[in-house]
Amino acid sequence: MNKIKTYFILLLSLVFTTTSIAQKKEGDEAYEHFKFGNYIDAIKIYSKLIEKDPKNIDYPYNAGLCILFTDNGKSDAIKYLEKAVQFKSNVDAEFYLGMAYHYNLKLDKALTTYNNYKEAGKGTKVEEVDRQIQLIKNSQKLIISPINVSFENLGEKINTEYPDYYSFVTPNESFMVFTSRRKNGVKEFDGYYPSSIYSSKVINGEFVKAKKGSPLVNSTYDDQVVGLSYNADKLFIYFDDIKNTGDIYEADIVDFKFKKKVKMGIAVNSKGFESSATVSADGNTLFFASIRNEGLGGKDIYMTRKLPTGEWALPQNLGSNINTKYDEDFPNLFYDGTTLYFSSKGRNSMGGYDYFKSTWNPNTNEWSKAENLGYPLNNARDNVCISFTEDQRHAYISSWRKDSKGFQDIYKVTFNEISRRETIIKANIISSTTNDIIKDAFVVIENNLTKEERNYTPNSINGGIIIALPQGNYTITITATGYQFPPENITIAGRSNFITSMSKQFIVTP
Repeated sequence: MNKIKTYFILLLSLVFTTTSIAQKKEGDEAYEHFKFGNYIDAIKIYSKLIEKDPKNIDYPYNAGLCILFTDNGKSDAIKYLEKAVQFKSNVDAEFYLGMAYHYNLKLDKALTTYNNYKEAGKGTKVEEVDRQIQLIKNSQKLIISPINVSFENLGEKINTEYPDYYSFVTPNESFMVFTSRRKNGVKEFDGYYPSSIYSSKVINGEFVKAKKGSPLVNSTYDDQVVGLSYNADKLFIYFDDIKNTGDIYEADIVDFKFKKKVKMGIAVNSKGFESSATVSADGNTLFFASIRNEGLGGKDIYMTRKLPTGEWALPQNLGSNINTKYDEDFPNLFYDGTTLYFSSKGRNSMGGYDYFKSTWNPNTNEWSKAENLGYPLNNARDNVCISFTEDQRHAYISSWRKDSKGFQDIYKVTFNEISRRETIIKANIISSTTNDIIKDAFVVIENNLTKEERNYTPNSINGGIIIALPQGNYTITITATGYQFPPENITIAGRSNFITSMSKQFIVTP
């Protein structure tokens, strides 16, 4: 009996020892990923380890940071970091918990948590707290007065479960280029695949499935689109490999096909760091983001003009109405030549980068003080790279939202206070036998998606009908005494296929 008991104890001890060794191995693997910034693979392991060993004081802290440092849903970071604060696992746990609350717009909790951290004065992030508190206050002010916008996920023809971002669209929405880190090549140290440039054209009012650009612009390293010219004849590229970082390249576009990328000259690329560029509609003025000794701090936005020789002149810093001691990036000059959109971590940002705009005053030769574009276009996350259509009713951005397919997705934003484009249809109802115009009729047009109905009756004098319809698919039903009309479908195409007006005859039969 004693032998059996001893054997059981030894067996049980072996099980616990084996389990402990396995967990230690998993913990080491998770930390190795974490240490090198591969938060994607690290969180997968940490979440399993927490289930196995919920009392471990280190796992929740690292798991919370993994979620904070990846660009997808961040709500789970709260539960992990609340546990880390409870365990007192790290002196900065409360700081990052405040950040998690902030990302999820739990602003009162974020403010309280930051103040508690500041009063304790024991962490390594104490000098950063005042700025974080200011960002919370900025957020509170902007959320009170939201702008009227709506978001449309561009769907599976554009977006994937991987990061899709840095989207640029032509003024008429006929062509779009963007960057993606979808499955391609070998994963990099951060757990993502290398970034590549993709594009899509519009056919029948919709973007077709995106295609990867040719090897002329894509390499086995990281290639990212960071600017597009007005006529879509010039592409600006950030290229990053082992030997080259922080430089801008350009490539010509002919018939929507990319030519070979070429590194831009010394007026643009310095010994510092350049990350993005935009060019005016006439091609004579270039704006770019750069880190330079003469800057105001971090990345600043610079401007240069084209010389008669075709070279770019010595660039100028755009000054304190645009640049701050924090980072500015992704300038995008609107087609009017006077409105500059860009992203900034400074001023009244809600957190990370926000979208801003500034307007050039030719009388004073100054840019206006930058204006935050507002919530919910901006939020506590990084909001980087915005591209507007020519009517400024729509813009294209990348963001993580609840309907995202994985990480960042590309969205079409509609500014609802700007009048939407509608096609004007001048119509008549015609008898199939006499060719007479039928004036005694009732027309119902139903939106096939929203089921919204619009009703029309012909003009009593000339029998004409004026119909205004935005983009969409519709079913038209006509009721006329003594006549029949089978329901008819009509499509109003959008984007570059949009038609401002058309004429239409509806034929009814006795």
